[in-house]
Amino acid sequence: MKKLLFLSAVIVAMTISATAQVKIKMEPSAMFSKKAQSALKTQGTQQAMKAITPGDECGAFVANKKDDKGEAYTEAKEFLIISSDGVTGFAFTFYTMQYEGKTLYVTRGMALEPDVCVDKTSKVTITFEDGTQATLQNFEKDNCKGIVSLYMHEVLKNLDVYEALKTKKVRSLRLAGVEKTVVKSFSEGNQQQMQGTVKCL
Repeated sequence: MKKLLFLSAVIVAMTISATAQVKIKMEPSAMFSKKAQSALKTQGTQQAMKAITPGDECGAFVANKKDDKGEAYTEAKEFLIISSDGVTGFAFTFYTMQYEGKTLYVTRGMALEPDVCVDKTSKVTITFEDGTQATLQNFEKDNCKGIVSLYMHEVLKNLDVYEALKTKKVRSLRLAGVEKTVVKSFSEGNQQQMQGTVKCL
């Protein structure tokens, strides 16, 4: 995967409050949309499990890099494609950033469905195999491309979701848009990729 432009993004504002807001400068949504659609075409449905070399579990899912300023970050090697038909579903990528010495975990994704509008009230609900759920708020700008940005950080008091993603398998994801909701189930390959990527970020 080529280095994504948004990996050199900077945090332009972070307000600590009861409803903490995090704003990050991202690559343009049109560019991200093209990358997500391209990943769907080249990676397919990603239903198969990955063969992992013992001792190199993280090497199968993430890459450790440095940005133009010399700051270290970790990014997913591939998009996570959640699709049973190779046409509709979700495409997600993952990476880290540093803020005040703490790691900010960023998940940016896109619903591969037409006419999915999202705004700041939109949320992604994760249902785990044990039936428990976790919800993450969308921080992406309002758009009708189905693009969402989800953050996990100490300031947002949601690192418990990150810990759960490391230890539990995900059954499904639900994106509640402005007027349309998209729900997709995970294959075993999706579960492996999600858990392996999050563990290694």
